[in-house]
Amino acid sequence: MEVFSMIKNAVIGDGTNPITQHFDIGRHVASAGPEMVWKIYDAVRKSDQKEASVFIFDKKVADKLYKPKRKEAVSEVLRKCVKNLERFQHPQILQVYHPIEECYDSVAFASEPVLASLANLLGNQERMPTPIPPEIRDFAFHEMEIKYGILQITEALSYLHNTETCLHGNVCPSSILISKRGAWKLAGMGFLQVARDGKESFMANPWTNKASKMVQPDLDYIAPEVQVDKRCFYVSDMYSMGITICAIHNGGRSLVNSMYNPAEYTKGIQLLSISFGDAASKLPIQLVEPVEKMINRDIRYRPTARLFSLLKFFSDSVVSCLSFLDSLPQKDAGEVTTFYTKTLVDTIPKIPKKILYQHVFPFIRDELYTESDKLVHVIPPLIAIVQNASREEYRLKLMTEINKLLAMPKNALVTIALLEKLDIILFKTPVEAHKIQVLPILYNTLDSNNSLAREAAMNALGAIKQHLDEDSIKKMVLPRAKAIFNNANNVKVKMNALMCIDRLLDRMDKSVISDNVIPFLTKIEPEDPEIVMAITGIFRHMMTDKRCGLTHALLALQVMPSLLPHTTNALLTMEEFGVLMDLLRDMFDAIDRNRRNKMKLEAMHDDETIRGSAPNIIGMQRHRSAAHIDDIKRSREKDHSRHFLSVDHVSHPKSRTANNHKREHRVEFYIEECEEEQENHSPAPSTPELKDRQRFTAASPISQRRVSNHSSVNANKDLSDHKQYSLVPEGPMSPGINLIPDDSSMGFPRRSSTQSLGSPVHHRLSVDANGKPRRHSAGPVVVPGEMNKPHYGSGYFNQMTPNTPRRSQPSLASLSNSVMALFQSKLNY
Repeated sequence: MEVFSMIKNAVIGDGTNPITQHFDIGRHVASAGPEMVWKIYDAVRKSDQKEASVFIFDKKVADKLYKPKRKEAVSEVLRKCVKNLERFQHPQILQVYHPIEECYDSVAFASEPVLASLANLLGNQERMPTPIPPEIRDFAFHEMEIKYGILQITEALSYLHNTETCLHGNVCPSSILISKRGAWKLAGMGFLQVARDGKESFMANPWTNKASKMVQPDLDYIAPEVQVDKRCFYVSDMYSMGITICAIHNGGRSLVNSMYNPAEYTKGIQLLSISFGDAASKLPIQLVEPVEKMINRDIRYRPTARLFSLLKFFSDSVVSCLSFLDSLPQKDAGEVTTFYTKTLVDTIPKIPKKILYQHVFPFIRDELYTESDKLVHVIPPLIAIVQNASREEYRLKLMTEINKLLAMPKNALVTIALLEKLDIILFKTPVEAHKIQVLPILYNTLDSNNSLAREAAMNALGAIKQHLDEDSIKKMVLPRAKAIFNNANNVKVKMNALMCIDRLLDRMDKSVISDNVIPFLTKIEPEDPEIVMAITGIFRHMMTDKRCGLTHALLALQVMPSLLPHTTNALLTMEEFGVLMDLLRDMFDAIDRNRRNKMKLEAMHDDETIRGSAPNIIGMQRHRSAAHIDDIKRSREKDHSRHFLSVDHVSHPKSRTANNHKREHRVEFYIEECEEEQENHSPAPSTPELKDRQRFTAASPISQRRVSNHSSVNANKDLSDHKQYSLVPEGPMSPGINLIPDDSSMGFPRRSSTQSLGSPVHHRLSVDANGKPRRHSAGPVVVPGEMNKPHYGSGYFNQMTPNTPRRSQPSLASLSNSVMALFQSKLNY
């Protein structure tokens, strides 16, 4: 590799470290260890392509020490560090992937992937690459990261002190490494001491200028008892941890700035309380008192690592969740299942996004490619992460892994778990990737032989239908749903197929419903009441949603003929039969309503055509034909047979409204009156005046008009509420008609036209030469003689007084125009 050749020539020299036989080494990213002597490189293990980090110590760095023993001392400390790391297996201690490898020029080992040391992230750039990698240069800690990181190092110290009875001896930022998952790992084990004979105190060598800084702990973090009393204790590590906590919140600066001078260290220890007072304001309030005790010179006041980890400051659901993830390999299967399906799902919305994608998601991603039995438990937290991600976050951080998961072979349980949440995945996925990346899992599952998976797929269709276009429904989903129904022997499977079709109706075009769905449903001949009710429910859905395009023609010709045989199904319960009958009644009502509305529109069109000619209002009632009476009777018989399917109408005759009674009474009376008039009618005296009027009446097209039942009743009803009027020709000087109210039609006795001036004044209406109505301001109209009594129930102004004296007889055309204008003005009124 070109990268490795560059590293070999620039760093390792002519010699080749054996570590290169096992790892492909990448770029230089960070540094760590005493005096930051370890250079950290990105690497990939050749055997399994697993990501790793390679630590390399270039022995040329120690050439300035001159004395060979000092050079060898540095290498010895580093060897001891790696061996101690290999010895301990703890989630908060750096995990070694490959043991130490050494050649003439270098010492190297491999570990889990590392981002940088804590010292690098706090600003120490010694032996860092140039330029600084952007992920380190722009790094910023989240408050939750610091909280959990402090807890992680504390737990590592607790493990060393209580389980391994060891003293770390060099707790400082250069000994703490941050993994690429964001976990804080304790390293720097080159000064580890093991307790002997159960003693809790250890012999210690104070820091001195006579030895190299590379072979000594960091003086700024050494406990006072080590430097003064040459002894140390477990709580000496807690002192160093307290100073490290202060440095994290103090911009990477220790409270003691010794500049590698023991004399300056002593001064700093004396001023420690003052230095802490300045830094205390930057600490979380819950940590001020515990940290103050940790850095107390009296070891009796310092808390142990176990006690410090129990602080309320760390009692956080997010911290607990992250801690469980780090210790996952030590947990049993039941605990892991409960954690993934319940605890982690509930905690994910609270986890900061940085920690979520850096620390939590990698754990879940690794589980996706492990045993399928574990995979099903990882789906709920994975979907929770997807649900809480923005679309941009999903596209950049999650979509690749989700697409791999959807495409890879899975067992039925994993498939069902994914289908149940497929709507969430579709919502986050870009639209252009729906058909290629996400929907194939749905189509493939519909074609599978696993009934549970097919059921999950059909249930998922209801949630994702808004993401399906008409073409996909018509060509991909609907044929599969039909095939599932036709091939199923189980009623439940058939029900699911029908429910699937019902859920998709809202997304189907009218043509798809009429050409594919309705013919499919009408051909089904089920015996099971559940299937009958499912079909009934689908047709009910179609009727209530106009977008389905269920016309009265489809109802009459296809739907109802297929539903009527189900009424004889003996397996239907009373309730199910009632549901079916209600649907059929509603269908009949829909057909009736549609047809009647159409017929009324046609009748209105005929009325408009007839009104284009001059109507003969005078003779409409007197010349009722027998055909007109027969039409009314036939229309009335249709009304009686309108609700022949209505069970409620038959069993409850009082359900008719009062308006229907009045309407039928008026129609019956009107028919009787017309028949009586025809039987008792005798020809009138053959006078010239009467002949003219008869010729005028016979010539009117209104007398030939067929009047429907509804129009006849409505006309009688509307006009019977008005006064009856007499029409009197006015004379040649003022052509028009005098309108005189007929009091007898309102229940009063008819008065003579020669009554005194105290009588009510009759309104005079006339029509001018242009045919427009006008009102005269003249006094009452004097009409000698008695007026003819009008026909009962007549609403037209058809009573002319035959005895009215006339100065001259108006022409028939003039009279026709006048009557037409008056009729139009009355309608407008």
